[in-house]
Amino acid sequence: MLKQVPVTMDKTQAASRGLRILVVLEMGRQFPSGFLRGLIYKDSFAAAGHTVTYVNHNFTGPLLWRLPPLFRLYRYLSQVRIARLAKSSDVVYLCKVQSLDLIARLRSRSKARLVLDVTDAVWLPRYANPDFHKVLPLLDAVTADNEQTAAYVRRFNPNCVVVPDRPQLEAFDKRRGSAAKSQDGTVTLGWVGSDSTLYNLYVVWEALERLFAKYPYLHLRLLGVGKNPRLLPAFERVRYSSVPSYTQAEMIDEVLKMDIGIFPLQDVEASRVRGVLKAAVYMSGGAAAVCSPVGQCADLIKDGFNGMLAASSGEWESKLEKLIVDVELRKSIAASGLETVRSRYTLDRSFSILRSVLEGASHG
Repeated sequence: MLKQVPVTMDKTQAASRGLRILVVLEMGRQFPSGFLRGLIYKDSFAAAGHTVTYVNHNFTGPLLWRLPPLFRLYRYLSQVRIARLAKSSDVVYLCKVQSLDLIARLRSRSKARLVLDVTDAVWLPRYANPDFHKVLPLLDAVTADNEQTAAYVRRFNPNCVVVPDRPQLEAFDKRRGSAAKSQDGTVTLGWVGSDSTLYNLYVVWEALERLFAKYPYLHLRLLGVGKNPRLLPAFERVRYSSVPSYTQAEMIDEVLKMDIGIFPLQDVEASRVRGVLKAAVYMSGGAAAVCSPVGQCADLIKDGFNGMLAASSGEWESKLEKLIVDVELRKSIAASGLETVRSRYTLDRSFSILRSVLEGASHG
């Protein structure tokens, strides 16, 4: 069995010349993590003097997965190419690419420092990745988006560092003022996600029904619901509109129009390791965030100050109602949330942590 061979770079060596970094994305921008934990650093890498090459692990075009022989051939050729590129790289940074075959190939055929970025509870059966625990010991370091995930990973590889997600505050600031909130009295509640996380809306469904029956000026905006309407709760009184998918630019404009952003979560392991990106996105857009007190949200949110926490259907109703009827409270909480993001979730701060991991600095 292949064993981990720690690779570190002398700080003076890293400072004297930029690193040659190979960033391996699963499917480029098609997965949000490809942008938020990989491509978003492109300019930062260049400013730090590093040379970066981006490559996709999987085919990004349509329908190839329906032809298993061709899919397997593409995957094999892709891994051969990545291993070849790794030979001339100092560091390989794998964004959610957890293939045991690929990582074993990289370990045996290159001297590059191997760093894997992990998000989501990928060790659960639903992700169908039985090799995940075999992958971890082969790596020089692992990054995660929250402490809960990092704690799990450290059971198999102690070199795991939390690199917070970036809610793209800088991009929000560029668009702030261009996408204004409604001026006609409508209060817009918003949710951002994907069809794979729509089930969390069932947490807040009953509370929304009661509130929409009571307040005729409410509207619910849903981003990323996919193409199967059956995954949504069967709303009766809730007035909503939705879009199946969105670009990062479209998401920013949509959130800037929201008055309240909701982040309901089921209290299960997959939710507890989700991190706080969604809450931070709402805060960046100047929306008051209301979240389930699950996982890291309970640490980020100071209830009634920079957001609100709601643990039951009754609490969801009462907390949302306070924000709906009290405009000044809503604005105050939104302002505090934005300040929280400015102090804790900037691109420079996250890149500084990632850069030290890639360079092999100690995080004792």
